[in-house]
This record gives sequence, C-alpha cells and structure tokens, in this order.
Amino acid sequence: MAMKVLEENTERSMKCNIFWNGEFGFNVKEGSGASEVKHLVDINRQTCTYRAWMLKGIPCAHAVAALHYKNLEPLNYISHQYTCHGMWPESQNPTLIPPHVKKMISGPNKVRRKEPGENKIGKLSKSGVEMTCSNCHNKGHNKRRCHKAAGSNTVATSPSSLPASVGSSKPPKQSTGRGRGTPKRF
Repeated sequence: MAMKVLEENTERSMKCNIFWNGEFGFNVKEGSGASEVKHLVDINRQTCTYRAWMLKGIPCAHAVAALHYKNLEPLNYISHQYTCHGMWPESQNPTLIPPHVKKMISGPNKVRRKEPGENKIGKLSKSGVEMTCSNCHNKGHNKRRCHKAAGSNTVATSPSSLPASVGSSKPPKQSTGRGRGTPKRF
C-alpha cells in the first residue's frame, strides 16, 4: 500500500516546481495561475506544510520533488512502520476459513414483499371507504345494484304474466352488456 501511494506521489511530483530555500528547505509550487499552491518542505525534519508526509509517514508529492532535487531516494524516507511488518510474530491461533456459501434453490423475488398496511404503488387503499349510490344516494350499494335503477329500466310485469318456470319472487335479470353474458346489440 505504501509503495502504491509513493508511486502516485512520484507522478504528482513531476508537475511541481522547486525553489531552493536554504540547505534542506524547499519552496515547492504545484499548479499554475489561480490554482497555484505553495508548500514548504524540510528534508531534515521530514515535514511539509501539506502535512500528508507527517500524517501518513509516506513522502507527499512535494517532498518527493524535493528529494529528487537533492538526488535522494524517496523510498528511504518512508516510515519504518511500513517496512517492519515481517518482524511481527506469527499467530498461534487457528486460521479462519470463510463459511460455506449455500446456493439458493429459487431465484430472487421479482416483487418486494409489502409491509402490512403498506399501499401499492400508485393505488390508494379503499379500506374504510363507504360506497354511495349515485341514483338514490344510499350508502351500502352502488349504482349497478340500485333498486331504483333496476325499477326504471325494467318493464313492469305481473306475477301471472311470467312463465311458470321463472320464480315469482324475483324479477328476471337483464343483461347490461357487461360481464359474462352475451352483450346487447343496438
């Protein structure tokens, strides 16, 4: 990881301009015009006003530019914490193995399961809404099942004029052109 960061900083250092400011101090300019930024680098103290060198322990682009100017190897200025990991004692704990991954029998659900009481997208729930007929304004039925609408559309018939096969207790149903029956032709 440290080597990757150092390589990135080396590439950025090529765009920096260096001005000597004493034996180990440098003024390093990055960018140009309004976006120009100046940083002070001190090689002896391993500091830069950019502060990434002090925080990470890896020379920043400004420090790399100053080190190259003095013909010094930036690799030698990486913190020893990155290089001494080989000296860590080996753990006596058993090695961990990742759990076995079970393949799902069925594919993923196509539709998300809704929470109880959650509405469908774009539709509102009709629970708790009372129906009101537009003909008679009674609650509890709609226009299609209204007795006034059925009375106004049907021909008045007496029970004696009905055929014997048809029960006298209910009036005959007429097709409205909707549903399963054969639609009326006008």
